[in-house]
Amino acid sequence: MTGKIEQTVGLLLRHVLLVMLLVAFLVAVFAQSAFAADARTGASNEALNDDIVVIVSSLNTVKALTRVRVEDIFLGRMQQFPNGQRAVPIDQAEGSAVRGRFNKGVLGHTSVQVRIHWSRILFTGRGRPPRSVASNEDMLQAVAADVHAIGYIERRFVNDSVAVVFE
Repeated sequence: MTGKIEQTVGLLLRHVLLVMLLVAFLVAVFAQSAFAADARTGASNEALNDDIVVIVSSLNTVKALTRVRVEDIFLGRMQQFPNGQRAVPIDQAEGSAVRGRFNKGVLGHTSVQVRIHWSRILFTGRGRPPRSVASNEDMLQAVAADVHAIGYIERRFVNDSVAVVFE
């Protein structure tokens, strides 16, 4: 009986090791493709420009957010605005210069680091990354249409349908 238990435990450990190796491989492949995407966006990803602002719908009662709160919302650590209202983050398109500048300047991470962060959260089943939109115009429309949405755009796209809560 003891021999059968040892065989079962050994088999289980081998399966766990194989799964861990597979996960490590997938993270490495994902990180490599993420590095390539960062390289395509160029040096403009290095720092947040004054032209990127965080926005909510003009119907939202939130008037200002701290950098920490914005970071917590966009990294999935918090799902609410300070007033208790649900917060639904929306990202710009993966690989876009605006997203790269936001990730680096506000979140304090490269796009690769943010992608790896969300890979870990997805793998553990603790959440899903924000949905993304293709452009500043699409972001403006998506945020203006949803009182729970929070996103970021270049300042020149701001209009009365949204309110700037962090700059």
